[in-house]
Amino acid sequence: MVSAALSNKRWLLFVVLAFVGLVQSLCFLGLVYAAKDFVETGTYQLKTLHGLVVVGAILLLALGRFLERYFAEQFAQNYVMQLRKQIFEFSLNLPPSDRDLLNGGATLLRLTNDMSAIRNWLVQGLAPLTVLSVWMLIAVAGLVQIHWTLGVLLVPCLLLTALGNYLIGTYLYQTSERARKTRGNLIRTTSEKLRQFYLIKVFNQKSKEKRLFHKRSRRLLKHQIAKAKMSAFLRGFNEAALLGTIFVLFVYALQLEAQGIVSVQSIAVLLTAGLYLLSQMRRLSRLYELWTLKNVAADKLAGFLKRTPEDNEGRKTLPNRPFKIKLRKVALKHRLSPITEELEQSSRVALIGGQGAGKSSLLMALAGLLPIDKGKIVFNGRDSANFHPSLWGKTVALISPQIPLLRGSLRFNLFYGARKQQQGFTEQVLELTKISPEDLDQISIMESGHNLPDGFLFRFKLARALLRKPKLLLIDNEPALKDPEVIEILKQLFAVFDGPIVVAAEIPELSCFLTARWKLDRQIQEAEKSQSGFQNVVPFKAPLVKGEG
Repeated sequence: MVSAALSNKRWLLFVVLAFVGLVQSLCFLGLVYAAKDFVETGTYQLKTLHGLVVVGAILLLALGRFLERYFAEQFAQNYVMQLRKQIFEFSLNLPPSDRDLLNGGATLLRLTNDMSAIRNWLVQGLAPLTVLSVWMLIAVAGLVQIHWTLGVLLVPCLLLTALGNYLIGTYLYQTSERARKTRGNLIRTTSEKLRQFYLIKVFNQKSKEKRLFHKRSRRLLKHQIAKAKMSAFLRGFNEAALLGTIFVLFVYALQLEAQGIVSVQSIAVLLTAGLYLLSQMRRLSRLYELWTLKNVAADKLAGFLKRTPEDNEGRKTLPNRPFKIKLRKVALKHRLSPITEELEQSSRVALIGGQGAGKSSLLMALAGLLPIDKGKIVFNGRDSANFHPSLWGKTVALISPQIPLLRGSLRFNLFYGARKQQQGFTEQVLELTKISPEDLDQISIMESGHNLPDGFLFRFKLARALLRKPKLLLIDNEPALKDPEVIEILKQLFAVFDGPIVVAAEIPELSCFLTARWKLDRQIQEAEKSQSGFQNVVPFKAPLVKGEG
């Protein structure tokens, strides 16, 4: 669930805001009564002491506005920081099956727009509401001092204003939610298209993508304008309600003056004070709008936090004995047919199978990145279903195109997640993978390492994986596995690595090291083709070149 705004001792800042409002309202009330006495006595000479009191009250009012904004911002930013931390930590605890959700625009929207909506509500909504609520209570008390009926008359005016805000706010909530949903869709699809930049270039689809982006942008514009219309209507209503309230009080005060109950001077002071309060109340013109946007954001955050995280219970270490893995009818729906095999401490296994046979999926399952649908994976007699999530990272290292490098220096990437760095061991790994220590600070990696050759990237990923000191090493099918230099490194690795190795490819030069070949069939994929009728499709034939018989 979403953390409470007043948790972590933030309620102290809330109390400070209320106190600031109290001091401001008392200073303002003092100024009003000083002006009232000044007018009613008919003595229009301001004494030095009175002047100092007036100046002091004005300075306190100005200081109060500064403190109000300062503590409100501190309150809001502290809360938003806690929410960001909660969302990010929760995201890291989600299962790998939620990867697509995290890579989309929704999570980015939560960490930016939703946080901005909550911050705006706290700074421009809740904080002024707290301060001005105190002001309003003091103002009602001041009206009662002039005549009790003025205070009573103010109550129904405020209730009518609140009712109007509620009715208009219902429509504002709906338009805000539609605008937010459309904005999230635009962010998500745009991020996806930009990641497919090369595809768009190669297939010359710039015009098509421009049209689609323009269409989505127009849809977002439509919803944003609808939201702006309701927001503007709400502000206009609040302005009319505030001016109407002052007008009603003023007319009623004139009637009291006609009856000799209230003096003209009191009415003049009342009108002046009311106009000042009107300027203050305008700060609340967006109150319901901000509250609505906050509710939309809070609802989305609460929905996100209701997702099921990984179970953080279970074993964090494996028994200290020769490493052994058993696969008992392990299957992944639409990815991998059931397989039963074993891995010993010195196993060297090649996965054999055509395209779509499930080689990469099996490696992902062994690395804990894909949940299996059937069967069991048993590590040293322990069912992997009872593992703590961190145990996968301590036990298994996967080298795969789906495990990218990060933007930054080679050194930053190399030691990302390295365990207990030891100079001697690091030097052995760099020597094995033929990576020069001087390159670690001289070469930078672009996103996913597109600026470096395939062979170098594989060797670097291998070094990064070995520094994790894994018990099981998994190597997915990469283009670099055909590189002669990489093959020579793998020969050395197969000879010295103390643990099982599984490679999703059959490399002839490594045949002498292999202890087993696991053949994965395409039974699932062929069955799906049969059901879809693909087997009846006529093979494509290229058209004859002009001029051929």
